[in-house]
Amino acid sequence: MKRSTPLMQHPKPKPWKHSLLAVTALLIGIVPVLSACTGSADEKGTPSGGTSGEAKPQTFTMLYSDNPAYPFNKDWRVLKEMTARSGVNLDIQAVPESDYQSKVRIVLSSDKIPDMVTTVRQATIMEFAPNGTLLPISDYMDKLPNLKKKIEEYKIQEELDNWKPKDGKLYVLPFMNEAALYNRAPLIRSDLLKKYGLEAPKTADELYNVLKKLKEMNPGSYPLANTNAESLLSIFGAAWGIDSSNKGFSYNASTRKFEYDYTSDNYKKYVTFLNRLVKEGLADPEIFTSSLDQWKQKLASGKSLFSFYWISELPQINADGKKNVSPDFELTALPPIAGPGGTKAYSSNRIYHGTVIPASAAKKPYFDALMKYADWLYSDEANTLMTWGFKGDTYEEADGKKDFTDKVKNAPSINKALWELGAANNNYTLLYPYQWFLKVLNTKEVGVFTDEAIKNGWFPPVTKIPKLTPEKKEEENLAITGVNDYFAKMQEQFVYGKVSIDAEWDNYVKEMNSKGVTKLLGIYNDSLK
Repeated sequence: MKRSTPLMQHPKPKPWKHSLLAVTALLIGIVPVLSACTGSADEKGTPSGGTSGEAKPQTFTMLYSDNPAYPFNKDWRVLKEMTARSGVNLDIQAVPESDYQSKVRIVLSSDKIPDMVTTVRQATIMEFAPNGTLLPISDYMDKLPNLKKKIEEYKIQEELDNWKPKDGKLYVLPFMNEAALYNRAPLIRSDLLKKYGLEAPKTADELYNVLKKLKEMNPGSYPLANTNAESLLSIFGAAWGIDSSNKGFSYNASTRKFEYDYTSDNYKKYVTFLNRLVKEGLADPEIFTSSLDQWKQKLASGKSLFSFYWISELPQINADGKKNVSPDFELTALPPIAGPGGTKAYSSNRIYHGTVIPASAAKKPYFDALMKYADWLYSDEANTLMTWGFKGDTYEEADGKKDFTDKVKNAPSINKALWELGAANNNYTLLYPYQWFLKVLNTKEVGVFTDEAIKNGWFPPVTKIPKLTPEKKEEENLAITGVNDYFAKMQEQFVYGKVSIDAEWDNYVKEMNSKGVTKLLGIYNDSLK
């Protein structure tokens, strides 16, 4: 998984005609790292396995995204146990995470695709599926009973539909979270609210009034802090009815059409609100440019008093604040701030990536064994091992409920304690149960708020993604960059007051349409026919 900092589209190249030189260079640069087990692949890449006597582990090759937070280690205890239980040895081809997504595309365009390619993004799958490179997983669901069971158990079909191209087939073994989490939230200095007799803000108007009072009482502060425009829009934009998950193109279930949120009246209200905060000194002048470290320093030193971030990071920020500012320092999470779009939380997306298998695998003699292994990854046995670790050592179970042992709980980081075993690894851990997440985050408020979010409908519907043919995808690629660049430029100018919102709004909308919004909406809505 992606950190104790909680669990995150690129322009696409043309259909796949890379030079042999480029492919060869990549494949030479990927160093296979064998796990410490006895299986091996023969010269043709066919997994070996014992046919008589004691069976040897079969070997499947895996392209692996190597996270610097927990570099690949062939001696991980979980990896060895996976081989012991499944009879499969993974020939890991580790690629640095910073390079991984670009190298995935090159590998998938070659004739030497590993048996399993992990952590592949949605856009890449949508590009490669139409050209016959990827195995249509949905054609073999009879071989994947555990996966089928988890899809039904997690009630994730609607979101999974976004991972199917125009032909309606599924080409990925999906990484799935059991539930959406209310973990990114508004955070405010509750000790100051108490000190000044203020109520926690529930609406955007109340937020403005509270920030104004905080500024009045702390004139050297800029109450609202943030790191960049995209992160702020992704969480606060929901209050204004803005869906940023598909670059502003959202599907309206009522009209059954795609719309563009970034030229809507509500988006105009959003930038107008932020501009007012900047103009009155209620927002940090660096709300779009602060680094994460700078942002944390501003909060932990009392320079800023309100922001949006992960609830599970609060204990550390509060510890720093109590040391640097006051023993009473307390940054507290709030329910979503309501706005013209209602009371809405951050996107409820539960699938971030997945594992693909090359279509050519269907003709290999070991195909059934490969599918059996893929399905085993979705079994309760495998998932318990890959998330909780080892019973009696890293977790205990009573009355059907699991909890980490003191050995894990008392570690400096639960995540790191698991990573050191090879657990909680996104390359082969494809399921994350809700209760496990709560134990790892180790912040009671996440569970309390998540229950409230589900009860009150804070999570917005899953964003519908346009399903385009390769030809239409090319047209999209030609238009989308200009649209996104102009949008980002104008958002900054509107918020910082470099351009008058009222005077230039109509021109902005016309320019956005001419730069490609009108064309893209045509492409997306035609895809629905």
